[in-house]
Amino acid sequence: MEFFPNMRTVLSIGNVTITWYALIILTGAFVAYYLTLRQTRKWGYKDEVFENFFLWLLPIAFLGARIYYVIFEWELYVNHPISALYIWEGGLAIHGGIIAGVIFGYFYFRHYKINGLHIADAIFPNLMIAQAIGRWGNFMNQEAYGQVVDASFYEGWPNFIKEGMLINGAYRQPTFLFESVGNIIGFCLIQFVYRKHGRRKRGDLAFAYLAWYGMVRFFVEGMRTDSLMLGPIRVAQLISLLGVLLGVLGILGVFDRLFKKVWPFRKEKPAVIFDLDGTLVDTKALIYASFQHTFKKYKPEYVLSDEELASFLGPTLKTTFQRYFDEDQIDEIIAYYRSYNHEHHDQLVQEFPNVKKTLAYLKEEGYPMAVMSNKLGDTVKMGLKRFGYDQYFDVVLGSEEIEAPKPSPSGILKACELLHVGHDDVIYIGDAITDIEACKRMGAFSVAFVPEEEKAEKMRKTNPCVMIKDMKELVDIVKEEQEWNDVTIY
Repeated sequence: MEFFPNMRTVLSIGNVTITWYALIILTGAFVAYYLTLRQTRKWGYKDEVFENFFLWLLPIAFLGARIYYVIFEWELYVNHPISALYIWEGGLAIHGGIIAGVIFGYFYFRHYKINGLHIADAIFPNLMIAQAIGRWGNFMNQEAYGQVVDASFYEGWPNFIKEGMLINGAYRQPTFLFESVGNIIGFCLIQFVYRKHGRRKRGDLAFAYLAWYGMVRFFVEGMRTDSLMLGPIRVAQLISLLGVLLGVLGILGVFDRLFKKVWPFRKEKPAVIFDLDGTLVDTKALIYASFQHTFKKYKPEYVLSDEELASFLGPTLKTTFQRYFDEDQIDEIIAYYRSYNHEHHDQLVQEFPNVKKTLAYLKEEGYPMAVMSNKLGDTVKMGLKRFGYDQYFDVVLGSEEIEAPKPSPSGILKACELLHVGHDDVIYIGDAITDIEACKRMGAFSVAFVPEEEKAEKMRKTNPCVMIKDMKELVDIVKEEQEWNDVTIY
């Protein structure tokens, strides 16, 4: 066993070697994977969806990068074709890896009903970090270098770079470093500047990557002396110009107009999912009366304030009662609460204006619709049936059918699953802070329904995408051309 036997090798054990090139390339890939996984978690995707994608993508991208390189350097392998498999010796073309990855990703994410442009915005900017790291693999292999320069060029540079750029007896321009730095700058500009101040629609971050990387690679490629060639043309420069063109056209929205009926540019109608209490039906009087009746029996000396009663709207019964009673009493108290609530339901529940008209419009226009509440399913169905709203919904979910109550987004995600739609285009309408928090945890488009002005300021602090006072306002909202997710979730 020998560590660092030469510049290219980390470890040598007999005939087996671990090269810096392979280690650095894998490091870049895993850094990009981690950054993307962190983003997709914020959008509510299951980890295994992207984990499985990455496990397939890694060999596919390596294969694409190798095939692309071998095709344009075939004269190096024609007399010894088996050497085309010696990937550890270097010879990966980034453009080939990207092309292979995009083709695979197209079919993979389409299968999972994930919006292609949405996921591309999560993946592509992070490729710049992978590429920035990966270029140091080229340095260790002493490839991707530029013209001969005088030794004075490296005055003030770290000595290891100077020595690494001494190739075949001459110092070379460190074009690997130029591209690495250009990629880091591009990543920072796209993620921290353009995303916040320039992005207008889905796909813009991915298109910005194509434009920026294409520009950097075009100029750096012009300095290199080991470019892949197609006759007199540097292949990477040609592909880079194409990348710049695609990126600029994408940012300008040309593809949205040309391919608006083709995935991933096709605009889907968003799934519209509602909370029940305080959103579709006015249950405040019923809820207040049920709590007051319950406290009268189990805590008769305690007088509930108006502020306390208001705080009970949204959280689960268990969460609320745990603030006042011992754990061993909770089940009994909840049962007592529900008994009174069911008995007086039709008497105390009231109808909000324009709800039925809004639901009828959404149903007629073909919007996928569902109800998801922290209440038990039979109580939810009772509230819908009271005013004839049940006819508009194919999916109705209560607390017993979801993994965790709001503010967990699991109920919204389950509703999307039962509606057979992805969750990239989802509007969730609710009246409680927990409703907005659930949306924030999966990037859904949140609509805060706040018919009472005194509640508006508190809801505004949760930063919903939209606030409405009357349900008829929802009709105008769904007609808008926009992304149906929370664009602040990055």
